[in-house]
Amino acid sequence: MTTIKATCTGCGEVDLKAEDILLRIGAARTINTYGFTCPGCAEFVEKPADERIVRLLLSGGVVPVPVHVPAEVLEIHDGPTITYDDVLDFHERLQGDDWFSELATPRTTH
Repeated sequence: MTTIKATCTGCGEVDLKAEDILLRIGAARTINTYGFTCPGCAEFVEKPADERIVRLLLSGGVVPVPVHVPAEVLEIHDGPTITYDDVLDFHERLQGDDWFSELATPRTTH
């Protein structure tokens, strides 16, 4: 049985078994993470997992969990951020009977 060493922010270095580690693999490398419940303090510790860490954990017998991320998350978005006022305006529009035609009609800006 392989012993995997990891670091808890409170307890320092801890020894784990492959089944103690949750390895999440996503479509983009930037969303790979690994986590474990620290045997010392019982806190769940989660950290990013670069390619090297993923390879080490896989070679140690950790079974990865695929994480589905919708493609929209990885798209580049520009434009203003949606505000609470925008959400409130949208909610108020949905209260009317003609909300769909109102939203489907392009607005002109002056």
